[in-house]
Amino acid sequence: MFSRSLGSIFKNKTNVQDFVLRRSHITTVLHYSLLIILLALSFVVLIIMVNMSLRPTVLIYANFWGLAIPPIFDNYQNAFERLVDPMSRTLLVTLVSILGITLISCPAAYTLARIDIPGRKMIFFGILALMMVPGAVQLAPNFILANQLNLRGTLHGLIIFYIAEGQPFAIFLISSFFAHQSGELFEAARIDGASELQALRFIAVPLAWPIIMTVAVLNFLGIYSDLIWPSLMLTNQQQTLMIALQSFATPVDEFVTRPNWGVQAAGYTIGIIPQLILFVFAMKYFIQGLTSGAVKG
Repeated sequence: MFSRSLGSIFKNKTNVQDFVLRRSHITTVLHYSLLIILLALSFVVLIIMVNMSLRPTVLIYANFWGLAIPPIFDNYQNAFERLVDPMSRTLLVTLVSILGITLISCPAAYTLARIDIPGRKMIFFGILALMMVPGAVQLAPNFILANQLNLRGTLHGLIIFYIAEGQPFAIFLISSFFAHQSGELFEAARIDGASELQALRFIAVPLAWPIIMTVAVLNFLGIYSDLIWPSLMLTNQQQTLMIALQSFATPVDEFVTRPNWGVQAAGYTIGIIPQLILFVFAMKYFIQGLTSGAVKG
């Protein structure tokens, strides 16, 4: 009797485990199915854009959902000729701005994280307050300041504002990483006679390379795709990529424009190539930077 009851208990326990395991498998399948659907939907827009870039604009207006059979590449030639200068200008502004952001934010973040200076907490809270100010609110005062400093119509004026606006987030992110680095490393470096600048260069920055790359990637995406601030700062002869892409819309009358969809789609396809290259080479460090805070107390 006792053995029969014990067998029944084990059987029920096994049934429960099988049920839980089966339910876990179903949940996993549902999660992956949802992720695959969302990934497919995100690629639909890219596929449509590439398909449009390989068709004449007239055929796009006649049949939007038609396929590029046979494909034509005249749109890419036209778009590249019109975008080579704006894209080069945009890449120059973006890379110089990122370099300036990292060169300034790393020493500032190290100072806040590793050096005991008066008012350190107040400075850090001030940086947090700056991060909370929406970018749209800063447009008017920045525009007035650029006028007063005679920086409008110049690429270096655009770069200066990008560097300044990128400092709060970069300092916040990098200083948080510096603060969680092992203090024994810096103490050992000081005992060996290393200065704070040497400790920053040879210890802090190499260890924080993933988070620095994360800052660089995020700023690249923001600066490279910016439309509003360059349109306020630059002249028509100094167009950046996003402004140049808007010129593909041919005006029909005072209030209506007829976009050249084929050339515009080809232009956007060309425009995303630097971003794809960046993600291919920086994705490893970008992921490490995003996940580094999860393992630090």
